[in-house]
Amino acid sequence: MSRFEVISLDMFQTLVNVDSRKEQVWKRILQDTYTSELASEYGRTLLEHYYSVATEARRLREFVLTSDIYRGSFERIFAQHHISYDSSVAVEILFQEHRLSKLYEETEDVLKRLIKEFQVCIVSDTDIMMLPEFYKNYSIPLFASEQYQSYKNDQDNRMFKEVIQHYDIEPSKIIHIGDTTSDVIGAKRAGMTTCWINRDQQQWNQDIQPDYIIESLDEIFDIVNNSSIKGRYPC
Repeated sequence: MSRFEVISLDMFQTLVNVDSRKEQVWKRILQDTYTSELASEYGRTLLEHYYSVATEARRLREFVLTSDIYRGSFERIFAQHHISYDSSVAVEILFQEHRLSKLYEETEDVLKRLIKEFQVCIVSDTDIMMLPEFYKNYSIPLFASEQYQSYKNDQDNRMFKEVIQHYDIEPSKIIHIGDTTSDVIGAKRAGMTTCWINRDQQQWNQDIQPDYIIESLDEIFDIVNNSSIKGRYPC
């Protein structure tokens, strides 16, 4: 019998692969001037701006919608590179393409099996309009930043507190699976069991360690159905 009662799942890069849509965002914005090199450069800059604003908001204990953060990020890029384009339209395109993100090959089978054996939820650091809607087919509760005016691992750590309160069980009986440091550190601070999904074989460079590491979502069954299994850590 599993010691876990709730499986908490991140969305992007855990259930769906947003990388499959990144170039399409810039193809639609840049149109005739599009090149893969520009898409790569602007994409990196967009994320750098995003994380800079998000980090500062966390430091100031302020909440900013994902759409507003990205709008400001696009404005900086467009101004820097003299691109005439409406930043609000760019955000709409970004959100549309995120909603079209493809499920990883194992996602559907894993979800079908999990919901038969556990309570399952999705916890995502984003606005609701950015999320693919496939999860509605499984009647999975959603905890999104927009709903709770909080991001994973901000100072209040409200996202994971809400999950615990919703299920009203010991936090350690909830295992949260996600691909970012915020997924692991935020859930760990709340007392949950944590699992880092490391699809790209990256190194974990944080002092706080995940309890488990997997490279594919279907490996989660080795953990939840075997309480004695030990977590795998980066070398």
